[in-house]
Amino acid sequence: MSPLIELEFVLVSSDYAMVQTVSTGIKKYGGKFSLVPDTEAARDYLSRRKIDGVFVDLELPGAIAMIESTRKGTSNSKVVVFACGTSSREHTSTLNAGANFLLRKPLSVDSVVLHITIAKELLERERRRYFRHPVNLSVLLKEGTAEQRARMTNLSEGGMAVRTVKAPTRGANVEVSFALPLGVHLKGKGQVAWVNAEGIAGIAIQAFEGKGKEYLESWLTAQEEIERNRKTPKS
Repeated sequence: MSPLIELEFVLVSSDYAMVQTVSTGIKKYGGKFSLVPDTEAARDYLSRRKIDGVFVDLELPGAIAMIESTRKGTSNSKVVVFACGTSSREHTSTLNAGANFLLRKPLSVDSVVLHITIAKELLERERRRYFRHPVNLSVLLKEGTAEQRARMTNLSEGGMAVRTVKAPTRGANVEVSFALPLGVHLKGKGQVAWVNAEGIAGIAIQAFEGKGKEYLESWLTAQEEIERNRKTPKS
C-alpha cells in the first residue's frame, strides 16, 4: 500500500554538491525536503516542525551537538538521522550522538535512495505514530489543578493538537480525557510539546488508561483504510 502522504526530510548543509545529490535522491524516492544551511537554524526548524528524516552534513560546525539536541527534544526525538561525512573517525561519535546511518562523502544519488529504502520501516513506523488525522472533538485538559475544555483538531497514536482558551505551559505534564466518534472514552497522560501564538498546542501522549491505546490504534487504522479507499481510483 502506498503511504497516505509523502515522507518529508530536512537537509542541513551548505555544500552545493551534497545538496544537489541528496535532493535528487529524495525526489527520486518520492519524498520532499526543506534545505537549512546551518545547524543553528536547523535546531530552530526541528523544534517547530515534525520531520521524517534529517540529512546532516558533519562538516558543518555544531553538527554532532545538533544531532544530540534533536534526540533530547520533544518534536523530533525519533526522527531518522542520516549523517554525511568524509572521515571514518567520525563514525563512533556520530552514532553515539544518535545518528541512524553514516554516509561517506562524496555521495551518490543511488546511495541516498538506498539508505532511505533501508530506513523505510523506521520512517513509516514513526510516520504512522505521529500522522495526525483531522478531528473536531471536545477534550478536557488538566494541568496540575487547573482544568479547561479545548477542541482537538487532529489526533495520532503519538499525540494531538488542541485549540485552547488559555495556552498550556510548554513542557508541562497534562492529563487528557476525550471520547472518540465511536463513543469510546479515553483518558491518558502526556506532555505539551509545543504551543503557538494562536493558542494551539501539541501534546505528546505518554500513556493511556486501560485499553485506551488499543482502542485508539483500532480507530486510527480504520481511518487510514477509509482514506486509502477514498484515494484509490475506481476501475
